[in-house]
Amino acid sequence: MIVAPHEQSIDSRDRTLCIDVTANVPFEVNEDADWVKVIKNENGKVYLYIYTNYYNESRSTTVTFTNAEKKLSHELKLTQGADESVNYIPTDTQIKPVSASDNNHQGGHDISKTYDGDIYSIYHSDFYKNYISKENPAVLTYEFKDVEQIDYINYCPRINGGSNGNFGEVEVYVKTAGDEDFKLYNKYDWKKSSSIRTINFENGLKNPTAIQFKVYSGHSDKGEEQQFASCAEMQFCVKTSAEDDYSIFTNDLYYELKKGITEADIEKLDDPFAKSLGYQLLKGDYETKYRVAEYPCFLSYYTLSNMLKAPGKLYDQIEGVTGINIPAHSKTAVIVRGIPDNVPVQLKVVAWYTGRIGGNFDGGNPNTTTYTLRNGVNVIDYQYDYDGLAYISYYADENPEKYENIKVHFVNGEINGYLSPEKSNEEMHAICKNAKNRCMDLYGKKVHQIWEAKGLHSYCRAVDGKLGYRQFMNTIDSLIAWEHRSLGLEKYNRVPKNHTMAYVNYTYYMFQGSFGVSFHMDQQSRVLNCKNIIEKDNDAIWGLSHEWGHQHQMHPHFCWSGMSEVTNNMQSYYNIMKMGFRESDKINGWPTARKHFLQDEGYSTGTKTSNSRRLAYNARHKYSHSKDLFNLFEAMKDSVIKPIAEDKTKGVSYAEVGVNEILCPLIMLHNYFTENGKPDFMPDWYEALRQSDSPEGSKIEKQSGIDKYEILARCQNGNLNNGLKELREKYPNSCWVTEEYITENKCDQNDNAVPFIMNFVRKVSRLSGYNLFPYFEQWGYLRQVAVEIGDYGTKYYAMTQKMYDEFKADMDELVKNGEIQEMPEGLVEKISNSPDWFQLRPIIAN
Repeated sequence: MIVAPHEQSIDSRDRTLCIDVTANVPFEVNEDADWVKVIKNENGKVYLYIYTNYYNESRSTTVTFTNAEKKLSHELKLTQGADESVNYIPTDTQIKPVSASDNNHQGGHDISKTYDGDIYSIYHSDFYKNYISKENPAVLTYEFKDVEQIDYINYCPRINGGSNGNFGEVEVYVKTAGDEDFKLYNKYDWKKSSSIRTINFENGLKNPTAIQFKVYSGHSDKGEEQQFASCAEMQFCVKTSAEDDYSIFTNDLYYELKKGITEADIEKLDDPFAKSLGYQLLKGDYETKYRVAEYPCFLSYYTLSNMLKAPGKLYDQIEGVTGINIPAHSKTAVIVRGIPDNVPVQLKVVAWYTGRIGGNFDGGNPNTTTYTLRNGVNVIDYQYDYDGLAYISYYADENPEKYENIKVHFVNGEINGYLSPEKSNEEMHAICKNAKNRCMDLYGKKVHQIWEAKGLHSYCRAVDGKLGYRQFMNTIDSLIAWEHRSLGLEKYNRVPKNHTMAYVNYTYYMFQGSFGVSFHMDQQSRVLNCKNIIEKDNDAIWGLSHEWGHQHQMHPHFCWSGMSEVTNNMQSYYNIMKMGFRESDKINGWPTARKHFLQDEGYSTGTKTSNSRRLAYNARHKYSHSKDLFNLFEAMKDSVIKPIAEDKTKGVSYAEVGVNEILCPLIMLHNYFTENGKPDFMPDWYEALRQSDSPEGSKIEKQSGIDKYEILARCQNGNLNNGLKELREKYPNSCWVTEEYITENKCDQNDNAVPFIMNFVRKVSRLSGYNLFPYFEQWGYLRQVAVEIGDYGTKYYAMTQKMYDEFKADMDELVKNGEIQEMPEGLVEKISNSPDWFQLRPIIAN
């Protein structure tokens, strides 16, 4: 007996196979699957009828040919591919312009880059002179020929190299067959967001001949006076209906059949996709958990960043955790309902693991593939080389609560699952064991995390050694809750609904990445173990809080030159205290700081020089716009740090010591006043700083209207709200005006930390009730020196004697008018030597 072939692979469709069997003995044919039917003719011909595979996984079976008497046996291994009906769903058609023109572009970045199909090449307006404005918009015009209809346009912002040029205010004009002139279609304000924006033409734009965009504002890292326009792709699309055979379903998400639908009804359908889905639902084994869900709208992470005064520091950008894995090189049908007009919704597929593991920024970074979703059936063609987890990105620039949840169905979606506090530890343990993706989402009350499923399964244990998924999520959530409390967000009703984020990486120990806080995969045994992070590893708590502290840093009001790796540690310190730790190598640095600034140890000989002052001298011409400032920088030539006893104004400054020493006086200030009648001292100072840019200034530490130093901080912060005009009108005799320390062309926040320091000192003085000028002078924040600071770029601190004298007089005036009082003898030392703010260890639920 000879059977040929021994193996055969076919696609998902039904078919009949004729198997060639040469035999001189009788034989039996047996199969072990209900999707194969054997037909054996009298002449020995064998036919295998293969039923359609309606499932999203391939399947295999073995057909056996035997003669028991002769003990003969042959096998045919038969493999049928997974359901491919998604390939038969018509997709929207993209229309390419026949030509296009612009009125303003940077060389190599003209309008042709917006319809070349390359999301990484971009149009960009002139970098250097022809900035866009109300009077000078960027104009992008697209021409079409023989086009019957355009249903919608996707404006795709740049996805790399920052957000410069993201469209703000836009007008869209259209011209159709027979029109001589353009007609205004609509006006939009896209808030300079990085989200894809969709323009829907109700009932379609018929016979378009041209579409024009006038861009009046765009994001700029140079400020409002120098705005840009940029675009990665402008997609002009025609919708294709794929829903003719869908009347068998009870709703428009297609996850339930109408009562009475039979297999015969389904067989009559012409649409392969509807037929496949209908058959699975009829069989009763189609899993809707995770595949069918609703997703709420969240506030835009850009809007939230601006509200928290932490520009560019983004909360979770992928809030809509689905629990669906998208396999590499696959297509998935995603049905969506309820997307509101003018609110973009995307599906983001993130491959957290991309094939490379390193340890010094030489490994793989997450890869994100973004798809714009629309109401109806969307075909997601994912062609990346590694599986990705799916996320719904549904954000509004304002008032997200006014938008209804959207409903989503991932048809045949591969279920990975996700962990969340309402699940039991045992359930989550099983989810990790059965994960399809290498990674797993944890969606807590405040933090969205991604760790390896294997790492979670192996290491996530509670303090008592039992399964600890719930305790772990509660612990991480507590860190953010405490940060919110320390930042004043809790007290002032600013706690966001949005989550922060932590994720595993394959490239470096720990850092603040594009998504959030990130730990290397080899740190999972340390970070995922609750007993370790709650009772032993203060450095892990410090590190997580440090990176989230970056996310909350207020630039520039509490993150001026030299403070990027300092003020975020206010949250690190707060959190290790709240976790009950009483030891840390970080707090061991306080004695050294006190020796340097209270006793002048190491600087009392007058022989130490400062490279930071020498660098400032070299940069003196940068400040030639102000003679007084130039002279200060010129005076740094000898770079000598003076002993405090000889000249306190030229002693060691905060910017010339390590980060823990810079941090020390801020921690001591918190500890002293928090324990001496001002329990909300730190939350209040953060809120006061957040309100600095309000029209009337902060109302937390004062009720007297905007303060001179709030205006000054605005001036140094890119002349925000035209602060220079207000400063000149209200304080024409101020040295800041007469000496032209700040001008419209010299107002970068990195050029001088002094205005922000003065604003901070004013606020905490009012909050404490004391003139804290002597305290900050003692700790090197008010030195009459110029220093250059390497702090993620080149930055400066520069205080002239006139600045110092004017600020001191203004602080003394607060004492004279009774707002605050002078610090009594010994209070500087008392605050400086405050004990650490030790707290009892919390009990965290599991």
